[in-house]
Amino acid sequence: MPRTRTPRASTLVLLALASGVGACSEAPADFATHCREVLGLAPSECATVADFRLPETLPPARGNAYADDVRAAELGRAIFFDAGFARVPGVSCATCHVPALTFQDGVAVPEVVPGAPGPRNTPTLLDTARLETAFFWDGRADSLWSQPLFAFENPNEMGSSRLRIAHRIAALPAYRDTYEAVFGALPALADAARFPSDGRPGEPAFDGMSPADQDAVNRVAANVGKALEAYQRKLVSGPARLDRYLDGDFDALDATESRGLVRFVKSGCYACHSGPMLTDGGFYATSAAVDRGRAAGIETLLASPFNAEGPYFDRGAGEPLPLPLGPEDADEHAFRTPSLRHVTLTAPYGHAGARTLAEVLSTPGVLYEPGDEIVIAAFFRALEGTPPPAEWRTPP
Repeated sequence: MPRTRTPRASTLVLLALASGVGACSEAPADFATHCREVLGLAPSECATVADFRLPETLPPARGNAYADDVRAAELGRAIFFDAGFARVPGVSCATCHVPALTFQDGVAVPEVVPGAPGPRNTPTLLDTARLETAFFWDGRADSLWSQPLFAFENPNEMGSSRLRIAHRIAALPAYRDTYEAVFGALPALADAARFPSDGRPGEPAFDGMSPADQDAVNRVAANVGKALEAYQRKLVSGPARLDRYLDGDFDALDATESRGLVRFVKSGCYACHSGPMLTDGGFYATSAAVDRGRAAGIETLLASPFNAEGPYFDRGAGEPLPLPLGPEDADEHAFRTPSLRHVTLTAPYGHAGARTLAEVLSTPGVLYEPGDEIVIAAFFRALEGTPPPAEWRTPP
């Protein structure tokens, strides 16, 4: 697949325009008319708002032919809650992605290893399968299945290794049987001379293996990632009140919330927070932080064997994202635009988790008409969707 440079979004320019009006009890029957006549938005603005509607179906998984196999999803759910994959005792995916906390952890940055806090805020996994962008704050994973592989091997997270992952799958009959039913036979992991019990790239145990055996272990790790993506495709919400509103239920938003919708549009927030997930998927420099953000993420992505040009990406399963050629100056200190779905449930905010919602909305230059921050925060409550089925929010 040829590499191309992806077009960059322009810098966000927010405009403070005229005030909108609240909802009306005698609303027109269709949203386009209601939007023009009751909300007072222009036709182009109404089209933008209509695009906020959550689709009924998920986008195709990228590079994962097993993404909608329920057996893979069940395996992924078991792995998600299992602390046996980590080197750090007691840690699983659910440690930082807590189901009761909207699949995030509610703290600024995680501290899985005492004294070694992570550098960035934990994003929610709810509706992650709806995102059509690169993952992590820095975009270092270009598919949802490759994303957890970084967390497995990050020393400040699970601290695990792909060899440990493969042996854990082989050691437990429930895992082994389901894995082989979905993905095919495991390699001969019982041969300790060929497959040490633990190790990742950069460690002697893994680096000393033959290239063919390294490839076999990489493929098991990739398939574990694909099972986790299949599970995450079950962690999707039902329609929020905003979606009902866009479908013509104009009582779904109260007067303050509908005014907040108008101010959200008139303040220009949709320039970066657009589409069904209210994110453009772009990366923007937010400060002169030490964290290199997208620039380092691109370097990591290009070096990963699990990217869209690698051998573990299932061809024909979704359209791959074009790989960038390399970082540019504008990628330094740039971070992905977060989705606003469920935003009222996923504090604190920003890649460093340093701000409250009130602080975000009161940032100089982001809004203003006086009171915008109040009504827009009210509008955000209408972005809370119904949770996934309980069976997918609990261990098997």
